[in-house]
Amino acid sequence: MLPIGGKPLLEHIIESVTATGIDDIVLVVGHKRERIQSHFQNGEDWDAEIQYVVQENPRGTGDALLEAEHVVSGDCIVINGDRIVEPELIERLIERHRATNQACLAITEVEDPTQYGTVTVEVDRVTDIKEKPAEHEIRSNLVNIGVYAFGPDIFAAIRRTDHYGELRLTDTLREFIDDHPIHAVRYDGMWLELSRPWDLLSVNNGILARSDSVVADSAVVSEDATLGDPVVVGEHSRIQPGARVFRDVVIGDNVTVGANAVVTNAVVLEDTVIKPGAVVTDCVIGAGSEIGSLTAIEGGHSDVLLDDELYTDVRFGGLVGDNVEMSANVTVEPGTIVGNDVRVESGSTLAGHVPSGTHVFRG
Repeated sequence: MLPIGGKPLLEHIIESVTATGIDDIVLVVGHKRERIQSHFQNGEDWDAEIQYVVQENPRGTGDALLEAEHVVSGDCIVINGDRIVEPELIERLIERHRATNQACLAITEVEDPTQYGTVTVEVDRVTDIKEKPAEHEIRSNLVNIGVYAFGPDIFAAIRRTDHYGELRLTDTLREFIDDHPIHAVRYDGMWLELSRPWDLLSVNNGILARSDSVVADSAVVSEDATLGDPVVVGEHSRIQPGARVFRDVVIGDNVTVGANAVVTNAVVLEDTVIKPGAVVTDCVIGAGSEIGSLTAIEGGHSDVLLDDELYTDVRFGGLVGDNVEMSANVTVEPGTIVGNDVRVESGSTLAGHVPSGTHVFRG
């Protein structure tokens, strides 16, 4: 439900699916599922019938698909919930699956395959899949982009999969290859995936580059403010005099950008206040937060430690969680991750990781 170009990521996926003529959609939901179901309801607004299957505990992508078995009849397209692709890819998968009556997997070529599942292909057949290989294990720059066409036999294959803890779909496919051909469908079109916090910025930029600016009718933008192109400004938001909202910015609903504030390459979620003179660059700001006057989220490149993995030279000003209160003259160094419900006193400098619920004093 994170905003991509002014609408939830999942909505982009559903629009790509329905553009191919598919009108029967199953969403496997779990954490905060009420928000998803409230937005999409029965799918009527997208000319589709949407059903919901609940995965009570996140036990992996294979388990998620298996939960949907009782509502899936016949063949199906499976798409990871954090991947945006063109309708053309879905159509090609359907065409290949119908021609062969066998499983199909979409692949593309990337420079650094260590963050994905690499795929080894002979002609157009998948011979091996390896999840997030180490550099010395890389045999191919082709990666699995998380879009598949399956027949009903995939469900029995998932149940047969040996696993410890998480049941991943890629583990099933690695065993499936031994007895069932899997066809590789190469794809060079738009493919946007959201796995790390800074991906939200790059994915938004990719979508915004394909569209014009959108400013909600209920938004109030001062005549003395500057809006770049493309930007998105949500319902009931206010851009005050002298504020500069440059390109590649998504402003959520009921957000205030104060006088003379500057926002560049950012995603600002709903109910946030950016106070006068603040500078916000290359960052994601959570819902209900307050960025104090003359506070600077500096932007730029940095090394970021995330889940015990070090990412080097990432363009990422930082992530500010939900309901964070920053007083005036705070400095947020590039790559900083601030948890939810953090309180930051005036004149403080933030760097690295600030845990949720922390109260930061200058000192």
